[in-house]
Amino acid sequence: MVKSYKRDVIATIFNRLRKEYPKSSLLKFNNEEVKKVSGSTFSNQFDATKFDSSILLPKEVKDNGFFIVHLGKGNHAFVKGEGYHKFEKIKTIKEWKAGTSVIDLISESEAQSASTAFNDKIIHDFLSEDKKKDIKLHTARRARISYEYVVNGIPIKTDKLQIEMDGIYELEEDKTIAVVEVKNKEFEDFEIRQLFSTMKYFEKMMGWKIPNDYKVRLLFLIRIRKKKEDKFRIYEYSFVDKLNPNSIKFVKAVEYNITKDQNQLNLLS
Repeated sequence: MVKSYKRDVIATIFNRLRKEYPKSSLLKFNNEEVKKVSGSTFSNQFDATKFDSSILLPKEVKDNGFFIVHLGKGNHAFVKGEGYHKFEKIKTIKEWKAGTSVIDLISESEAQSASTAFNDKIIHDFLSEDKKKDIKLHTARRARISYEYVVNGIPIKTDKLQIEMDGIYELEEDKTIAVVEVKNKEFEDFEIRQLFSTMKYFEKMMGWKIPNDYKVRLLFLIRIRKKKEDKFRIYEYSFVDKLNPNSIKFVKAVEYNITKDQNQLNLLS
């Protein structure tokens, strides 16, 4: 593993807390402690606590069976349990002809990948297998949410936790909302909380701002874009127990291998 100052900072905090509370399965810390250890290295201390894949966690944290949860208002905790889910092997692969987009070529953001999947009708196919389906795209947004859940028997409470959604697709006819988390990097697993927090947010919206007969679909999109290759891997998940992130359940997955005209492929190289 490549040495990382970010991991060193988090490992320092973890080792101190483990020494002070060796039998605890929940070790709380906050952004101020991150700042104290790191100095002014991170303009946003939250960035130092975010690890998109378990392979990125500090060795001390991972080897002791802990991961990081975010509690809101600059508070975090190391929790003993499983916080990541391994991506399933994709069995359905489709060759997909895409259009030409100058904006897509100049942007590598996650929100752009969510938009491109929509513009090229990839999302339409994944959600309904109908390219002509009437689907509305709502771009990336942030929200705050407070909720309670349990990990490995440990009760956890969040307070105005900020969450981000890379894209939201609305199928009014089907009374469906599909929310997508996007990564433009390839990992073996992902943070479950990225989908779980989104699920909890829409759970609170049901019966208030969203009709109770709507359903929410949770998607994870990975875009792999290099030289002559452009792929979209879309996974869908649900949660059996709305209080337990480890009840995550795989629904389906499709890989879309994008074919473009030669001029656009040359621009990618």
